[in-house]
Amino acid sequence: MKNLIKKIGQNKFQFFFFVGIVALLAIALIVSTVMSNNDKTPDPDTPNVVNPEPSQDDPAVTKPEEVLKLPFQETMSYKVVRKFYSKDASRDEQVQALIKYGNSYRTSSGTGFAANDDSNFEVLSSLSGKVAEIKESPLYGNYVVLEHENNIKTYYYGLSDVTVTVGANIAQGDKIGTSGFMTIDKEAGNHVFVEVSKDGTRLNIETLIGKKISEIQK
Repeated sequence: MKNLIKKIGQNKFQFFFFVGIVALLAIALIVSTVMSNNDKTPDPDTPNVVNPEPSQDDPAVTKPEEVLKLPFQETMSYKVVRKFYSKDASRDEQVQALIKYGNSYRTSSGTGFAANDDSNFEVLSSLSGKVAEIKESPLYGNYVVLEHENNIKTYYYGLSDVTVTVGANIAQGDKIGTSGFMTIDKEAGNHVFVEVSKDGTRLNIETLIGKKISEIQK
């Protein structure tokens, strides 16, 4: 009986001794791994991989579609001094769309905008586009033609000065000139006369303000 008890005690001691050794080995392995990771330094010959921010010029980035805006600062107080002529307009609007030149009248194919105080103001591009034409007319003064997406064009007449060049790419809201006068419509005073066309057909800009390019139809 004494020998049996002694043998059990020895086995129990051996068991706990073995468990202790295994635990020490596990702790040593963990400490070694942590220290090894901390000692690693970046290789100067290996470039850091950084995911670049998407560029606005990247075809995968979808740009929001522009909406047509008035050709001047949104904060400007303005008035319409010449209406677009439409056979469906009211009688008063049709009268406001008649341009008297000499002893005759012409129907207006655009809209004249002026500041409420009749002062000069900067004329801005209603849409992003490209300067297609700049000319000086004895009747319409200096004018600029811009080409836009979807075969849309905008025309700005009666400018006292022009600040763009033919072929230049223009962002929406860029200055293209300053308001002025047109010989053919002296009654309108200091203003800018604006036309919008789609596939060659003149459209009423007042009905297009706030519309997306894709929504502008003949």
